[in-house]
Amino acid sequence: MTLRLAGIISLLTVGAAPCAEPILLTESFNSPTKSGLAEQLLQHKHVALAKSAGPDGSDAIRVTYVPYPRGSERVVSRFPLGRKVTRATLSFDVCFDRDFDFRKGGKLHGLGPQKPVTGGNPRSPERWSARLMFEDKGHARTYIYDQNPKAKYGIGNKTRGAVFSKGVWHRVDLQVALNTSGNSNGFVLLVIDGKKVASSDHLNLRGKDSQRTLIQTFLFSTFHGGHDPSRSPRDAKEKPVKVHALFDNISVSEGLVTSPRIQKGK
Repeated sequence: MTLRLAGIISLLTVGAAPCAEPILLTESFNSPTKSGLAEQLLQHKHVALAKSAGPDGSDAIRVTYVPYPRGSERVVSRFPLGRKVTRATLSFDVCFDRDFDFRKGGKLHGLGPQKPVTGGNPRSPERWSARLMFEDKGHARTYIYDQNPKAKYGIGNKTRGAVFSKGVWHRVDLQVALNTSGNSNGFVLLVIDGKKVASSDHLNLRGKDSQRTLIQTFLFSTFHGGHDPSRSPRDAKEKPVKVHALFDNISVSEGLVTSPRIQKGK
């Protein structure tokens, strides 16, 4: 009897597959799509379907970064998630073209509440956002609008070294955990290619506990950011130039998830 019980316990604890975290959003850009995200993004004038260009040879999307007086033209879109949660992970694949100019940095995607705050707009108890940035020479950083009344723009921490290479597919996970009201116990963790590269801890992301402040919005957000032409992408002769990046396999999962690395050769 003891041996039989031990065998059952062994099957339950060792042989069982781990439970997957609930998926709140998934989009691979292969037809037919069901999420509605692809249709929404492809309406933007700087987003195009890239057939067979994904890391596994499937379809992806291609974003064009067009220089203008404040960096590059904004490519932004907001999309509601399937549920409202306190912890979630945004995951996506990205490949910056070989001629991409990181310049002085720019925005990448993130998560937010019912009404996220970005663009230097005023913070409020029900408004926050958590995104990441690409930085000069392939660095990255967390980029967060929290409840700090003294900060006009986002705060965050930069990676020690370069984490993005041109012409290479990378897997990005942005893990977001909300604080409880009145406490600075939230955090944002950036994982690239399975490695933790930057984090922002002890965050007061939201000013109140409510349905409106839960994680419930995906922020597709990518552009060279800033307030003057020096942030625009440029060529080797320092002339403003259009550059491109590919995105694929966007998902948002409830809980904190670390994706496997993209296999070499894909």
